[in-house]
Amino acid sequence: MGRSALVAFVTSVVTTFVAFAALTLADRRGMLDFLHGGKGEVEVPSINGLSVEQGRDLLRANDLLLTLQAERPDAAIPAGKIAGQTPLAGSRMPRGVSVQAFVSSGAGAVAIPTLAGARPDDAIEQLRNRKLQAGHRREEASDTIAAGLVVGTDPPAGRPVAPDSDVTLIVSTGRTLKPVPKVLGFRMSRAKKTLEEAGFKVGTTRTGSSDNFDEEVIIKQDPAADTPATPGSPVNLVVNE
Repeated sequence: MGRSALVAFVTSVVTTFVAFAALTLADRRGMLDFLHGGKGEVEVPSINGLSVEQGRDLLRANDLLLTLQAERPDAAIPAGKIAGQTPLAGSRMPRGVSVQAFVSSGAGAVAIPTLAGARPDDAIEQLRNRKLQAGHRREEASDTIAAGLVVGTDPPAGRPVAPDSDVTLIVSTGRTLKPVPKVLGFRMSRAKKTLEEAGFKVGTTRTGSSDNFDEEVIIKQDPAADTPATPGSPVNLVVNE
């Protein structure tokens, strides 16, 4: 073999080796995936419910990366666990790309509903529908809510609380009772003014007779003095003849 032929042969071998090495490297880097029908793609596994480290390890085993996004509430997945991913499990992605994951912050807060005016049983049902518990019940006078109905809650309506929190129902006992003022021995004009200033009014009036009082003064009242009564209610009077 002549010198020129030998040089040509060696050059051909070196060229072939370099070309093969270049193709092998390109194939390893996924640059020739189109020649292998998508050989560089992998199926995305499900990482929902896993810890961040578990999710990262599972993706790494499939030649994928993990990128964390903002936390978001999820009542079904404990705080700190993965609660969503993009793309979804079963999708195909090129090797080496990132899967976006959201981390659960736990169950979201629940706003206490407005229950004023509701019957206690209905209020309890509304709380249950929001995954809240009816706690202790207490009574409170109300000038606007009828006796037996819910006045409000503790914590108050609109307050965000954790699911399963106890909520106290405040039930109306009706209007605040006040003691009826004493008007015995008063003349009608003074008795009327005294009752109205205390929040009451004169009811029925009739005449009677008593030697213990002067004429034209009040000798009897109903309700009696200091009796608790609803403001605005009438006080019936008897005037001495």
